[in-house]
Amino acid sequence: MRIKILVLLLVSVVGFSQKKKINEEYDYIKNYYQFVYEAQYEYYKDNYQKAYDLFKKAESNCPLLKQMEINEPGLLAECAARLNKPEEAVHYLEILVRDYGIKFDSIKKGPIYKDIQNTKSWKKLERKSKKYYDAYVKRVDLDLSNEILKMKEEDQSVRTTKYPDNKAMQLVDSINNQKLKKIIADCDCYPDSMFNLFGKHAVDNQYFDVSIFVYHINKEDAEYWKPIFLDLIRRGRAPANIYGELIDSNLRSTGLYDYGIYNNVKPERINDFENLDKRRISVGLAPWQLDKDIHALITKKYNIKWE
Repeated sequence: MRIKILVLLLVSVVGFSQKKKINEEYDYIKNYYQFVYEAQYEYYKDNYQKAYDLFKKAESNCPLLKQMEINEPGLLAECAARLNKPEEAVHYLEILVRDYGIKFDSIKKGPIYKDIQNTKSWKKLERKSKKYYDAYVKRVDLDLSNEILKMKEEDQSVRTTKYPDNKAMQLVDSINNQKLKKIIADCDCYPDSMFNLFGKHAVDNQYFDVSIFVYHINKEDAEYWKPIFLDLIRRGRAPANIYGELIDSNLRSTGLYDYGIYNNVKPERINDFENLDKRRISVGLAPWQLDKDIHALITKKYNIKWE
C-alpha cells in the first residue's frame, strides 16, 4: 500500500513539474506565419480570395492569432464579407468582440459590413456584444498592465532627457529585464496586446506596445532570452519579430545586421545577404522583400507619412 502511495505521489510531482506549455503541440514558425504574411500581401493587393485561402490554411494549422500589425481575425472578416460569406464574416467579428475587446460600435461603422447587418448572426452578435465586452474587461489584469506601462515610462524617461546618462539607462534596463523575466515566466507569453491579459487599448484607450524592451536588452542578457523568445514565437506566444529585433539591436554598433529588421538598412549592410531569408523564416519573420512589399502597400493604402 505504501509503495502504491509513493508511486502516485511521484507521478503527481513529475506531472506538475512537467506542466504542458500553452500551444506546445503547434509550430507557428513552420506552419503559420508564412501563410499569414502571404495572405496579408494578397489582401493589400485586393486579392481577397487568395488572402482568404491563405489565412484559412494558416488557421487550419494553428489557432488563429491577432498580431498587432496584421489583425488576422479582422482581415479574415473583411475577406469573408467581400466574398459573400456573411456568416463567416460575423464569426471572425465575434472573435474580435469576444476575445479582444473590440467595441461593436466601431465595427458597425465599417462600410464593408453594411450588407450583412440584417442577418440573424449579426443581430445576435450585436445583442451579445456588451456582455462580451464586460467579460473581456474582467479578464484584463490592469495592475499588471499598468506595471508594464510604468516600466516603459522608466525606460523612456532616462533616454529622452537632454543629456542621457548611460549608467541610469543601464540601471533601468537591468531592473526592467528582471521584471520581464518574472512576467514572461508567469504568463507564458511576451506582454503584448495580442493576449487579452494585457488588453490595455481596448479598456482605456492607452496604446499597449512594449516591444521597446527588446531593443534595450544587452548582449549578455540576450543569450538568456534567445531560446526563450524563439520558443514563444514557435508557440504563437509572442510577436514574431522579437527574436530578430533582439539580435539586430545588439548589432547596431557594428553597422552590420543579421535579420534586416531596420527599414533603412541596405543589402550591403546585412551579413550573408544571400541566406537572409532562410534566417528570417527560421525565426518567424517574413522574407525580406515580401516584408518591404507589404510595408509599401500599407503605406499607400493608408497614406502613411513615416517620420
